[in-house]
Amino acid sequence: MSFPVRAAVVAAACALPPVPAHAAPGPPPATGNGAWSVGPANRSGAPAARPHFAFQAPPGATVRDSVRVANLTDRPLTFRLYGADAYNTPRDAGFALRAENEPRRGVGAWTRLDAAALVLPPRTAREIPFRISVPGNATPGEHIGGIVALHTAVEAVQRTGGARIGLRRAVAARVYLRVPGPAAPGVRADALTVTRREPLVPVLNESRGALRYTVVNTGNLRITPTARVRATGLFGRTVAEWSARRLPEILPGQSTVVDLPWNGPPPLDAVTVRVELTAADGVTAHARTGFVAVPWAALLVLAATVLLTWSALPRAIRRWRRRAGLLPETPPAAPDRYTDPSYEGRG
Repeated sequence: MSFPVRAAVVAAACALPPVPAHAAPGPPPATGNGAWSVGPANRSGAPAARPHFAFQAPPGATVRDSVRVANLTDRPLTFRLYGADAYNTPRDAGFALRAENEPRRGVGAWTRLDAAALVLPPRTAREIPFRISVPGNATPGEHIGGIVALHTAVEAVQRTGGARIGLRRAVAARVYLRVPGPAAPGVRADALTVTRREPLVPVLNESRGALRYTVVNTGNLRITPTARVRATGLFGRTVAEWSARRLPEILPGQSTVVDLPWNGPPPLDAVTVRVELTAADGVTAHARTGFVAVPWAALLVLAATVLLTWSALPRAIRRWRRRAGLLPETPPAAPDRYTDPSYEGRG
């Protein structure tokens, strides 16, 4: 039975994990997934000491190298080899590579391997030459991608709704290509928003909130910005402040979304939230937003309670005074006099 097949490109990112927030900038060493590995090669046939490919070439130049693919299992493995562009995953800025069927515009489009398919016997490795042809109109800065070894076998089937999707794994060696020219690092904070949930009774329950903003790398170099977030109320007093957070490495032209919980935003205040981003070489960016916190739900409940009390209070007072004997009993009303029409005119 046939079904759509999707390459687990995230597996390539797992084999090449993103830079943690506390680590120094720079790519981690190339690794495998336990079944096969991909990385730079050298002439001795052993794995090269390089953790990744790093080149510098001007527009119009061609660089050449070899990638080493090793089968670490006791069975033959079949791969498809291709170049891919790198990107950051939106939610956590993880390093990832585009799938084989996705468009290639950067390093992925400039890379050509001598072999697009590879069959490796058990416990063997092979070096595949490749070249990267930098176009004449390539812009200065860093162009980042990878060389991917995609296992052709479907290793799992995932059900999505009524469809069945086959999953395949891939491992890649990162490629960092720098085109000489002006370095222009840059960063921007976008779409800063605050959401709040007000309790009906602010005194008894704490309000909940959250912040969200997007960090965009607007330059031509990788950046690892540090974010500082602060909320102030009337007269500039601090109502909340989050610890400085070093974000993962963000590639040129890529972005990531940052979510921060906010426990106990003020129920009544005029609040301004500010985000400050700083990175190397004096790169900074700022964003701000504000809101007026009014406990509308609590005020509506209070207004309804006052209205009900005000309408019921006079009746309750009259009832209490009557029971206390402070009000005379109201005599029953006399019946209306009735005159029989048949007696009219008599007498």
